[in-house]
Amino acid sequence: MAVSSESDAHLGQPEDPNHSDPTTAHDDLDDFESEIEEDDDESEEDDEEPEPITPEAQMRTERVNMESLFKRLSTERVPVRVHDILIKGNTKTKDSVIEAEVEALLKNATTVQQLLQAAGVANARLQHLDIFDSVNITLDAGPPELPGTANVVVEVSEAKNPLTGDVGIFSKPEVTIVGLKL
Repeated sequence: MAVSSESDAHLGQPEDPNHSDPTTAHDDLDDFESEIEEDDDESEEDDEEPEPITPEAQMRTERVNMESLFKRLSTERVPVRVHDILIKGNTKTKDSVIEAEVEALLKNATTVQQLLQAAGVANARLQHLDIFDSVNITLDAGPPELPGTANVVVEVSEAKNPLTGDVGIFSKPEVTIVGLKL
């Protein structure tokens, strides 16, 4: 006859849940004490300072994080909204001229992918004006209190002066050359 763990082996009747066997109570107390000791050992291990991360391990971690970010950006539609367009480097050109070329493109983007494409088109538009030596568009995180936003920084380097020339005045006895810069 098989005896289940729920029955008393001597009587063949179900065990009384209120009845406690002194040997089992002693075993339970030993188990409880050993669990407390294990918890104490674990808490002592937790108190130790973590080992410093080596530069190589940190570089590997950053590489994995960047690869994960690039994979997410290329496969998922990450929503974003342009918070502000900042224009830097223009001294002669008014902000309104630059904003007219880029603002509508950048503000209409709703995902990071669209924003990257719009930034490329905006860069090409500003280059085609032929008033800048270089144009650099940077996408930066928006303010921390507005998650899911980006600031677009348009940095331009204006051309020196596209209108330069020389004017010469000649007379018979002597030659005089006068330079004129606009």
